[in-house]
Parts: sequence; C-alpha cells; structure tokens
Amino acid sequence: MPIVPASFDLITVGYIHQEDGYVKDVSLSEANEYAELNPGTQFIFINGDEKVEFLTIVEVNTLTPKNLERTDSCDTSDRKCGPPALKFFGGHGVGALANPVVDNNGNLIAVDLISGGYGYKTPPQVQVIDPCKNGSGAVLETILGTGDKSGVVIKVIVNDSGTGYLPPPPQSSSGSQYPVLLTLTDVIVQDPGIGYNCGIDQLTITPNNGTVLSYKCDPFGKINSVSVDSGGNFTQLPHISVVTATGFNAKFIPFFSIVRDPQTPITELKFTQKDLIQVYDLVGMNHNGYVGGKEYYGNVYFLNGVKYAGTKAFSGTNIQVYDTREESSRAPSNLLQ
Repeated sequence: MPIVPASFDLITVGYIHQEDGYVKDVSLSEANEYAELNPGTQFIFINGDEKVEFLTIVEVNTLTPKNLERTDSCDTSDRKCGPPALKFFGGHGVGALANPVVDNNGNLIAVDLISGGYGYKTPPQVQVIDPCKNGSGAVLETILGTGDKSGVVIKVIVNDSGTGYLPPPPQSSSGSQYPVLLTLTDVIVQDPGIGYNCGIDQLTITPNNGTVLSYKCDPFGKINSVSVDSGGNFTQLPHISVVTATGFNAKFIPFFSIVRDPQTPITELKFTQKDLIQVYDLVGMNHNGYVGGKEYYGNVYFLNGVKYAGTKAFSGTNIQVYDTREESSRAPSNLLQ
C-alpha cells in the first residue's frame, strides 16, 4: 500500500491563553484569525521530532507537511542501555524538558530542568522511562511558578530516588554528556514524625560534605522544617536522619540546586573536579558554544562583546566560550583541573 503524504490539514499549532492556558490543535486558518485579533501572538508547533518550536504567524504560514516528518531516520540497530528519560504530561501546558541526574549507585537524585515549558494550569506529571527496565521506583513532583513565572515548571522534586538506574557511560568526545555541580540547598520534610526532643536530638546527613543543618519542631516533637545553614556538594544520594532516643518516623528529602557545566571554583560554590557528576543529555538541548574542545551547556555572559562561561552575578571566570570546537581547542587551556 503506498504511503499517503501528510496533508496541510494535519498541521496544527497552539498558543498560550491568559485564562485557558495552553490551547492546542489550532488549524492554520484558525491561527490566522486569532493572530489578526491578537497581533504578536507566539504560536507553538510540535515538529516531527517532537521538539517544540515557537513561531510568529508569518512562520506558521510557511509550515508544510514536511515539518511533520522526522528529520532523522529511525535507528533500528541495537542500542546500549543508559539512563532513564523523563516525559512531562498533563497540566494543560507544553514544553517542559529535563534530564535526570543519576548517581553511581543507581539513584535518581536530581533533575536538571532544561525548560520549564509554558501554559501549565496544574503541575504536570513526570514519567520516568527506562526502556531497558534496569531501574524502577523513582517518583517525581513538579512545582509551578507564580507571578511572571506563572504556568512554568520551576522545580522538580525527587520524592523517591528509586533504584537500579544506569548512570551515564564513561564520558566520550561525542558531546552527549555534560557535568553538573549539585549543591544541597533545601531539605523537605516528607514526614514530621513525632516525639523528638527539639534542640537536643541531632539532625545528621551522611555523607556530610561540609553540610550544616538545623531544624524546628512543635510542642509535640514534630519536625516542621529544616534549614540548610551551609550546603555541601554531592555526587551521591545522602541519608538524612535524627539521632534520638524518643522520636520516630521523620523522613526527609534532599533538594539540590544544579549548576550546569561549572568552569571555575566560584567562592560561593567551592568545588573541585571530584564534586562534579556527569549527566547524559537525553533531550538534545542546545549548547552555548565550546570550551577546551568540548560542548559547553552552562550559562554565559557577555563582556565587551566576548562570551564567557558563568553569569553576571558570578562574573570574572575569564573562561571564554567559543563558537566552534576548533577555536576552543586552539585557545590556551584555563579549565579547572
């Protein structure tokens, strides 16, 4: 049976409505009508590679059935097992993307949020997909922003790290991995427990890595909150518990801030190469250039028209980000050793 080419009728887009959230399955004619009444609307198109594109109405009108086709041919060869993938669904929004951070013990310990998406009315759910079925049990929860971040996923909490997931393979020159620094910035009280002797019982974290924690509890000995007075850097899931003779059942969830591709031991972060953990790029995020012959995915800032690694808040790294691999390879090496 011959393959029937895709029709223009199959091309649909969406847009973000202030009250209705993400409006999808809008035909080309409906998009033009909406754009005429709402000039400047940014339309959302999901192409054949299931990537989200943000288009003007002029760009919408250039779409053809070819945009619904995959750009890469299907790979039917045997593929090595690797880390799980994350898929966001529900919430009446679109565009959230993230890479899982898996430690060497097979725990999914954090989520590197690449894009918070747009138009979510309720927190979307996250499915952890492990095609080889090595790992299981990870449970993730999304948090939506407010104000100018309304409808955007701003945080993904790992309520259960699961077990058995594969970390990235040894780093190669393929550019499929990038390093991150995980710094403990919050401890979420999953269960307050009861009967703890506040101020006497000691809250511990193992490994410690320089972390200092304190806590508050109510008159019944329930731990209401935990403060991270000094957060250490971690490459594996820590265990948080209370040394007590009276209390029981308290459970805690560590939450890490993620610095992607850190390039220098910034005073506020204080890290060495041993503190970095590799993440497999499963969402195909865009890199911001090259450093030392390798793809660089971290933040950049510009000074006198020159692009550097880092942010303005932590400027002064003096590590230039180049547009090509060749330029970065020829440049003097100033990476953290």
